[in-house]
Amino acid sequence: MKIIHMSDLHLSADGALVWEEDCRRKFLTAIKQIKMMRDVDAIIVSGDISNDGSLNSYYFADRVFSELSIPTYWCVGNHDNLSVMFTTFKPKFCHLSDQALLGGWRFYFVNSVARDNDDPNSNRSKGIVTMNVRNELDGLLSKNPEPSIVVLHHPSLEIGGWQDNKILKDRETFREMLCCHKNVKLVLSGHVHTFFVKRDKNILYSTASGIGFAFSTKLPKYEIKQGQEGFSCISLNKKDIFIENILLEVK
Repeated sequence: MKIIHMSDLHLSADGALVWEEDCRRKFLTAIKQIKMMRDVDAIIVSGDISNDGSLNSYYFADRVFSELSIPTYWCVGNHDNLSVMFTTFKPKFCHLSDQALLGGWRFYFVNSVARDNDDPNSNRSKGIVTMNVRNELDGLLSKNPEPSIVVLHHPSLEIGGWQDNKILKDRETFREMLCCHKNVKLVLSGHVHTFFVKRDKNILYSTASGIGFAFSTKLPKYEIKQGQEGFSCISLNKKDIFIENILLEVK
């Protein structure tokens, strides 16, 4: 099975630039590149579909993804408006699901977004998987025997850069729970806008380069790494997982 993992589209309602970056143009570039690829079974988006949380940005993304006719699944990110996504927005093509069974693999989509204590209308940059959500996932992983992939916006493994200050809170506890399940093979995240792959015990962890803009662990905080925007192409079989970083062909 072959899947595309992308993250951090950061779309705006009117296509406005984000940090002087044309995120809409880069998203359309990614879609164009995927159209040229063969045998893609599914697309997984690990959050921050929108930058401004606008209803129009979600409908735009849904319509563009539909042009690929490839099953597409979204996970929420800290820039997303969860109220809009789960109440007002009615996707015609993309899926907002807790889990999906694709090609013999079970995917779990975990909400790691935390509200800002000082502003209930905003989300914090740093993520959290609540104890209730963690326990529910623990039970599902015990119940369902299929090889499994967990998707959440905030990485649960350090990538070694300044971004580590903004990833998942209590990540050690989360990883310990995952390691108790031999069926968990892969954890996919976004948020850090950097391509990263590392194995921790029996599980492979990977983050996707941002679509809208990319960062680097070697550059100062929030300095954009030009030319590193992209997505991951993941090939899955019973024994191996191969992950390739595909850079956007932005001219």
